[in-house]
Amino acid sequence: MIGEKWMKWTFLEAGTKIASKLLQKVIGVAAVTFSFNVVASFIVGLMQAIAGFLAVKKQGKKFFPNRQQVLGSIAFGTLATFSTIVPFTIFTLGGDIGVNTFIITLSIIPGALIDRFFFAHKLTSRQWAGVALAVVAGYSVLGWPTVEGLLSMPLWVWLSFAVMAANAVNQGITQKVKDVDPMVKNFWGGLTNVTLSLVVLTVIGSLGALFTFSPQLRNLWLAAPLVGGIVIAMWSFNLLSYKGGASIALKKLVMNGTFLSGAMLFGILLFGESMTWGKAVGVALYFVAFTLMDNGTWNYVSGLLGRKQPASASDVSVKAPTRV
Repeated sequence: MIGEKWMKWTFLEAGTKIASKLLQKVIGVAAVTFSFNVVASFIVGLMQAIAGFLAVKKQGKKFFPNRQQVLGSIAFGTLATFSTIVPFTIFTLGGDIGVNTFIITLSIIPGALIDRFFFAHKLTSRQWAGVALAVVAGYSVLGWPTVEGLLSMPLWVWLSFAVMAANAVNQGITQKVKDVDPMVKNFWGGLTNVTLSLVVLTVIGSLGALFTFSPQLRNLWLAAPLVGGIVIAMWSFNLLSYKGGASIALKKLVMNGTFLSGAMLFGILLFGESMTWGKAVGVALYFVAFTLMDNGTWNYVSGLLGRKQPASASDVSVKAPTRV
């Protein structure tokens, strides 16, 4: 299982997501107004567009491979712009890295539905149980709130759910245009981010924020380009995982389990965030959910527990009868 090609790219994607999440908190804390969150998104998109343009030119590839790949990359970039600006705002509002990350990992639910209805990756009842357990894990991380408590959650919690939904749709878009060159995708997605960020700054009357370099914004100007570079790698690893044969639900369980554990740990170590029993139980349940979802892991764990798994049709060989 670990040797599968898509697993390697998925673990690398998780590492870039952890680094990006930590830098998002740095930027969110440094930003004094919403306009500077948009400025940070503009910088990220600009880094991607420039890197994509230079790579495509150097490799002699086409910027317009076909309409579906270009439109898919632009659609991805549109949702990615939202998923870049909003996390900065979440941390400006005091969001918790661990809770925010876990909410975003719940995109496995809409991701599984996209898999089922658009890509014919059917899930067994055991795998659906894993998805349900992942939901329970997320509820645990939120602190087991009542219905009233859930409805009165802070704004940053609901914004986290919005990012979760956008990310799930983007996974579907990525799988639909998985044949696009990663740097072509970075060019069009980054260019979309730059354009939309400029539109938002114009609408809110804050274009001048692009030229504000006050000392309190130093961390923002230092961290935003780093996020841009990390996102370039992240998008590429995401695309390569699907080229390696990943499906949305299984890929996200592997990636999210790694992403969640790392982000939560570093949030505690670097930003002094709290470690609650709800978070601990949620992480543990998430790995159980992964075991239920992934056939290779399930067969391995079942073997350790002494349960003999029935051989698949491809593993059955016809042997001549033994004479006594």
